[in-house]
Amino acid sequence: MLRRTVSGVFALTVAGLIAAAVSPAHAEQSGAHARPASFYDSAAAIVNADGTLNRGTNVVRSWLADTGRYCVQLAHPVSAPDALIQLTPRDPRRLPHIAYRNPSATCDHENTITVNVYDTNTGRLADGGFDLLAI
Repeated sequence: MLRRTVSGVFALTVAGLIAAAVSPAHAEQSGAHARPASFYDSAAAIVNADGTLNRGTNVVRSWLADTGRYCVQLAHPVSAPDALIQLTPRDPRRLPHIAYRNPSATCDHENTITVNVYDTNTGRLADGGFDLLAI
C-alpha cells in the first residue's frame, strides 16, 4: 500500500514538473509600446577556445582579448545590459563567468559581453570555449 502511494505521488510530481516546463512563461510587459519577445530579441553563440565565432545568431563577432578573457558583441536587436545570459562551458574543466555586460576595459565596444573563463583546477584564467545564450 505504501509503495503504491509513493509511486502515485512520484508520478504526480513528475507530471507537474513536466507541465510546468512545457507551459508558456508569462512575463509582464511594461510601457505603452511593449511588445512580446521574439527570435530577434535573442542571441546565441558558440565561441571556440581561440575566440573565433564557430556559429552565431544575432552576434556581430567574438574575439579572445587575453588569456581566458573573451568578448562577444551582440547585434542591435539584443541589448547586452538588459539580457538574461546563460553560459555553458565546452570543456568540463573550464568555468565561464560574465564579467561585464557592456563596454569594459577588456572589450571596449558597444553592446558587448565580456566573459572570463577559469580553470576549475587552478582557479586562474584559462582559454576555453563556451556557448552563450542571451534573451
